[in-house]
Amino acid sequence: MTATRELSALEVLAEPERPALVGAAPARPPLSAPAHAVPATSVFRPDIQGLRAIAVTLVVLYHAGIPLLHGGYVGVDVFFVISGYLITAHLLTELQQTGRIALGRFWVGRIRRLLPAALIVMATTVVVARIWGPPLQARPTALDTLFSALYSINFRLAAQGVDYQQATGPASPLQHFWSLAVEEQFYLLWPIVLLVATVLFSVVLRRRHARLAVTLVSVAVLVTSLRLSISLTASEAPLAYFAPQTRAWEFAAGALVAALAPTLSRIWPTVLGLPTWTGLGVILASAFIFDDLTPFPGAAAVLPVAGTALVIIGGLRTGGLGADVLLRRRSFQLIGNLSYTWYLWHWPVILLAPAIFHRTFNWWENLELAVIALWFAALTTLLIEAPARSNRRGRSGRYWLTVVGALTAVVVGVASVAAVIAPNLLSSGAAARPLQLRGPATLTLDAALARAVSNNLVPANLTPSLSAAAADVPRSQGDGCHLNFLQTVQGACAYGDVTASRTAVIFGDSHAQQWDGAFDAAGKQSGWRILSWTKAACPVAALSLIDSTLRRPYTECDTWRTQTIARIRALHPQAIFLSQSDSVPGDAVSDTTWAEDTAATVRQLTMAGTRTLFIADT
Repeated sequence: MTATRELSALEVLAEPERPALVGAAPARPPLSAPAHAVPATSVFRPDIQGLRAIAVTLVVLYHAGIPLLHGGYVGVDVFFVISGYLITAHLLTELQQTGRIALGRFWVGRIRRLLPAALIVMATTVVVARIWGPPLQARPTALDTLFSALYSINFRLAAQGVDYQQATGPASPLQHFWSLAVEEQFYLLWPIVLLVATVLFSVVLRRRHARLAVTLVSVAVLVTSLRLSISLTASEAPLAYFAPQTRAWEFAAGALVAALAPTLSRIWPTVLGLPTWTGLGVILASAFIFDDLTPFPGAAAVLPVAGTALVIIGGLRTGGLGADVLLRRRSFQLIGNLSYTWYLWHWPVILLAPAIFHRTFNWWENLELAVIALWFAALTTLLIEAPARSNRRGRSGRYWLTVVGALTAVVVGVASVAAVIAPNLLSSGAAARPLQLRGPATLTLDAALARAVSNNLVPANLTPSLSAAAADVPRSQGDGCHLNFLQTVQGACAYGDVTASRTAVIFGDSHAQQWDGAFDAAGKQSGWRILSWTKAACPVAALSLIDSTLRRPYTECDTWRTQTIARIRALHPQAIFLSQSDSVPGDAVSDTTWAEDTAATVRQLTMAGTRTLFIADT
């Protein structure tokens, strides 16, 4: 599963003092200005805007593949905390002033703020992916567009993350919308939770105490969700990464800062901007220390979350050297203003450019693409996001619901049509002809390959067609016999002639599973019972691995391998066929170790009367 750690929605809450022009920064007070408390309301916080700039830059650089910055995905966590703080501060102010929350107005505000620009990016991406992208990815991209438009792609990615066949597939150009989905789910539920909690507290305490209610609810969500995140990251990392229940504590951390803001602004030290500098240091350290093998979110996410909370707390009292000197600078304000739309554009641009130009890009070229995406972001902000956010013309919530609803219908319609017709487009090209090698064979082959690269239509006479081939997986993939990452218990899994007296076992990873169809047919024809015992990404080599998808030691592989070897020895079959990927996993395992550990398994299976054969990888 590649590039699965993305940025969040970069939500800008209702901020009446936000500069109207892109890049316009608020006036900066002199460094000698006395510190004073800033109430936790919707008042514009330039330090938070600067923090957005740092977070989005970390994520963009991470996706560009900048050397050493292997943990830039922590920008996700930074924005989750920011959103929790701003949303809760806004809702808490409304609860204290009116005793209620205007849910309809709140949700319409989120729709008006987030959806127009997002829908434009979705529509552009699905069209570009269809015209220039890999033909086999047209339908998956269309389906991702549907899930993204409905803010549920995080659930789709979580399901794919534990499916080896999909987890190792190409990255989606809309994969980054998972964090937008998580934030929208938070925006949908959190106001209801706070409103119900405040009402219950009012009944129990016989007086309204919104701040206490928000504080206790935030603590409860933080503790419960963090515990779940730690436990689920250790067992099902892909699900933990994308699930809202394992990310809720990050929003709750920001909410807790908002609820305790009056107290924190009085007691927190502001000497030399210590909280801000400490928080920024923790965030940046996380970005450079973490990598794709770090179990995440889990306990590791505490670092960027705590760092973000410190920066927000440090800004509760203005005049501190940290926020004033760095985060309020004009360059940070400019990037902060563009952070949402830059996030929307950067990943599709970086991912689709290689398909358009038919080559792989280096990290410095990806950096140039990120700058191009920033230009797209500026145009989108000026032409779409800013007009949608502004309410100066007095347009009602019904108007914006109509506009956004129409845009959503168009995007969903286009994606639906693309999803339906994409398989038919796979065979829309001219019939392929056998390559006639005349003269220098190498030159003829090179010319043919050059022509093929520039042609995005698939020949009509392929058997099977590519649309059929994509779904042509062994029967063991659908009947539960090929185990996924988390499974260790396997059934009989008999194929071929299941009543035959002679038995052969296929043992290995998915590169052994690929032979199931051939062995099934051969077994029926020759009178052999074929037992297929295979597991995703689990080689026969007797060594423990760190799985890049699970981001932890692959203990399920060790357990299954040991059980299966014992099972084969007890069965004493007439033949054993072993196969595995020849890609040595990671730099920590040498070719020699890989070969020796494979041979160790073969020796364990060596029994009198049993032929053990190793099938080399294709």
